[in-house]
Amino acid sequence: MAFRGFDAGKLTGLADDLDTLAGQSGRLHTQLASVLTSAQQNLPPGQNASRDPDLQDLVGDVIPMPAVFGGRRRLPGSLGAELGDMQASMKRRIKQIEGVQELAARGYPVNDSDLFLDENPPDAKKIDDALRQLQELQGKDFGTDGNRDDLEKVSRELDGLTAAETDALVSKASPKDLAFYSRLLGNTDDSFWNPFDENGLPEDRRRDTLSRMLSKIGPENFGKFQTAFPGMQPDVTNTAAWQNGGNSQNGQTNSGIHWETPSDPLIVDGVSADDVNQRQFGDCWYVASLAGLAQKDPKFIEEGIRQNPNGTVSVRVWDKNGAYQWVTMTADLPTDSNGSPITTYGNGESWPAYYEKAFAMVYSDDGDDKRGYGGIEGDDPKKSAPYLTGKEGDDLTTGGFLGIGKHSDNNLADLKKAFDSGKVVTVSTPDDENLDKDHPKEWGNTYCTDHAYYVRGFTADGKVVLGNPWGVSGYPPITVSQDQFDKYFGGAEAFDAP
Repeated sequence: MAFRGFDAGKLTGLADDLDTLAGQSGRLHTQLASVLTSAQQNLPPGQNASRDPDLQDLVGDVIPMPAVFGGRRRLPGSLGAELGDMQASMKRRIKQIEGVQELAARGYPVNDSDLFLDENPPDAKKIDDALRQLQELQGKDFGTDGNRDDLEKVSRELDGLTAAETDALVSKASPKDLAFYSRLLGNTDDSFWNPFDENGLPEDRRRDTLSRMLSKIGPENFGKFQTAFPGMQPDVTNTAAWQNGGNSQNGQTNSGIHWETPSDPLIVDGVSADDVNQRQFGDCWYVASLAGLAQKDPKFIEEGIRQNPNGTVSVRVWDKNGAYQWVTMTADLPTDSNGSPITTYGNGESWPAYYEKAFAMVYSDDGDDKRGYGGIEGDDPKKSAPYLTGKEGDDLTTGGFLGIGKHSDNNLADLKKAFDSGKVVTVSTPDDENLDKDHPKEWGNTYCTDHAYYVRGFTADGKVVLGNPWGVSGYPPITVSQDQFDKYFGGAEAFDAP
């Protein structure tokens, strides 16, 4: 009987036929090669047995030879491996279809997308066991030794589920059970009467479990999942862009902020610092570091982001404790009423936006006053380094901002030495609006006070070239002399690119 358009019995028959044909391809190859070889031997010199170059290549290829030694890599002999791989893949997927069909017959909610997964067929017992453990958390007395052991057990069960099993679990679990599990995961406070108990899960372990779950479930369950685990969608309502309608520094404004998934791919033709365009969130300190790292080690950035089969995106991030993790998020981004993302974005590619979103999800755990996108507005560029690379950043400033006319004791030669050694170098401008009216005209609107920049290079005469994280298309790099740097810049910091 067909199930949602698929007849497992007929598909199995087709796979068996492909297997039979694969076994016959070797004999067919030898026979065809023999006929062509014989024809070639009976033709006058200079004439070919076939006008088709692929068939002509079979002349003399009549002795069977395994592909590992260079044989049977042409048609029809190559069909042996190709058809064999095809039928093996079909049979794996047929088992998946049959497993999903059985789940549906038992009353489990299943998504059509589960039919196309290339994984072990779903096991109803594993789903029931994980669901039961979630439900039993409600009635447990965790005592003075905390609840970490119980939560670790549940996490191991959840981590071991396939995508179809995870999707069925989230579909079937009650919002109450999921929300209670979420509260237990995040509560790492010790009991008053026993400071040595262990509650909740550490941030990296908690994030890992939830990211695995989100990377597996179907889009129909995204909303339910984010409601139960609110940290999996960073808050945008506490940002200046939301509260003030835009970014006062670069003049970008918005209306009708909502979540929307962009159509642009993650990456086009590799990663570049020129892809980075900070828009309406006030996190220049992070975006400048991101652009500088993209310039120094684009491959590292590219290797740190991936799209999952269900459309979610995972980004490699380190947390405040130096723990390495893949942070998974839905693909939707804060967007204005015109359909334009208000987050950091690229030029027809979206990777910078997801790096920023992942950072907002992890960095928000550092403070209780602000979380999400609002939590990453206005900070020190040096603090972004551990999250991007797992390594601490260093101050290059010796004097800091010292007042009008002399804001830094940085020597550009020291910045160049750090830059040439492979480090990402960022600099900041003072919070001094008078300098906005008094900077060199050739800098145009690229210069802004209370802002962060990244070093793009140096001129032959020792001047520094600075990039504005707002993007090179509207804000071209500026060239700064030592005297200009002393007056208009400071706060130089550096971190190692991997």
